[in-house]
Amino acid sequence: MKELFVFSMIFCASVVFGQVNIDEIKKNVTENPKEFYYQNLDTFKTNPSTLSQEQLNYIYYGNNYVDYGFDRGDFNKKLSEVSKFAGRKLSKKLSGEVLTKALSLYQLNPLNKTLLNDLALLYGYSGDHEKRDFHLLQYQLLVETIGKSGTGLLEETPIVVTSFQDKFLALEQFSKVLASGISFKTKQLEDGSWLDIFKNGLDLYFIKTVHHKDMFK
Repeated sequence: MKELFVFSMIFCASVVFGQVNIDEIKKNVTENPKEFYYQNLDTFKTNPSTLSQEQLNYIYYGNNYVDYGFDRGDFNKKLSEVSKFAGRKLSKKLSGEVLTKALSLYQLNPLNKTLLNDLALLYGYSGDHEKRDFHLLQYQLLVETIGKSGTGLLEETPIVVTSFQDKFLALEQFSKVLASGISFKTKQLEDGSWLDIFKNGLDLYFIKTVHHKDMFK
């Protein structure tokens, strides 16, 4: 199963360290991207376990306030080509070719969780468990960062994500409402973000999606 490695390593990340302050992250990354984003990103690519939760917040949410640096359509097309092979046991030659493509994408966007999972699978099949575990750790830290962004239990303390994909990841990983009978409504907030309110019986779950500054350009 493609997600076997990832979900076997993710433990409950619902311990709350306080609502993430998106306005502060936006201000600091916009004014000083080198200190608040790129230096932390470099550490994420080399020694992610040393990052504090605050630094991880600046990486995950701060990514919204720097330029993409690549064409999203082209990136996603190439990623889909990698993903269709990542969950399979491949010949040594084909595995090497797919891994080379994955690593070129990693240089463009080391925060893409699908790509991190693909890299873990590719290294796992090749027998390189050290690199497999490295990318699993990166994935795990990003998912935990989402889980620690809020409680999700009140409109004032929603889980905060930066993409539609992560919204459904959060719903699956951290909520109790994802079951038969779920319903939801969405409203746009004054800051341009979107708040989804999921309901199942008496249970409510709140997820706020804060998009990249160039998302709709």
